[in-house]
Amino acid sequence: MNTEMTTTTAPAPTGTTLLDVRGVTMRFGGLTAVNNVDLTVSEGEIIGLIGPNGAGKTTFFNCLTGLYVPTEGTVSYKGNLLPPKPHRVTQAGIARTFQNIRLFANMTVLENVLVGRHSRTKEGLFSAILRGPGYRRAESESHDRAMELLEFTGLAAKADHLARNLPYGEQRKLEIARALASDPGLLLLDEPTAGMNPQETRAAEELVFAIRDRGIAILVIEHDMRFIFNLCDRTAVLVQGQKIVEGDRETVQNDERVITAYLGAPLEGTGAAASTEADQ
Repeated sequence: MNTEMTTTTAPAPTGTTLLDVRGVTMRFGGLTAVNNVDLTVSEGEIIGLIGPNGAGKTTFFNCLTGLYVPTEGTVSYKGNLLPPKPHRVTQAGIARTFQNIRLFANMTVLENVLVGRHSRTKEGLFSAILRGPGYRRAESESHDRAMELLEFTGLAAKADHLARNLPYGEQRKLEIARALASDPGLLLLDEPTAGMNPQETRAAEELVFAIRDRGIAILVIEHDMRFIFNLCDRTAVLVQGQKIVEGDRETVQNDERVITAYLGAPLEGTGAAASTEADQ
């Protein structure tokens, strides 16, 4: 594939920009995993990020959340440059889930969500030791918030269950609830429907819309094209670390470079072929 790719830019969003990514590049030795990627996410948007395996999607997420320090480029949230430290990124207002579920398996469902509240509590070591009124108040507020999020995600009845005993789809929901516990303005979801059956996928779609209705913008990586195109206002496509196209469903599906990236060769009747592939 030709590595010199021309990017199609989507129309500028009308809401206030939350995330502004400029020229992010990530190199590992001689390998360029992410190459000069620009992306914006505005208030109230659900943005999709798709591409073949190895396209650099998760590496890009890691650059946004401080797990990796980009070789080049900047990541800003609400106009402020983000420091390359995960806890500082969370404090700024960005939360994420992971492609491979990372729950505390031997902790309860409620305890997992309470862990997510850590960045929003101000009680220190001495307060915890003395267990004064301020600590007890903060503990009660965190408990109430965690239970509210479990109600929201449909897990309240299993608050006392060990996380490892939840069915797979509910473990995915728990990871989202834990991310929401940090009160983010932007939620990054890395393949939230991976391994789910159709019923679980539909429930995940409804949950994402409900999160957006709470005023939280969402950036989502996913391989399920039906899920992405039903969900997202815009979708960006990464191929070999580069963003080759960004736009609405029709723009992405009808782009010959996207079909080439997924199927290996251009097809006659490009638009129809893209729609067929996306709906499978």
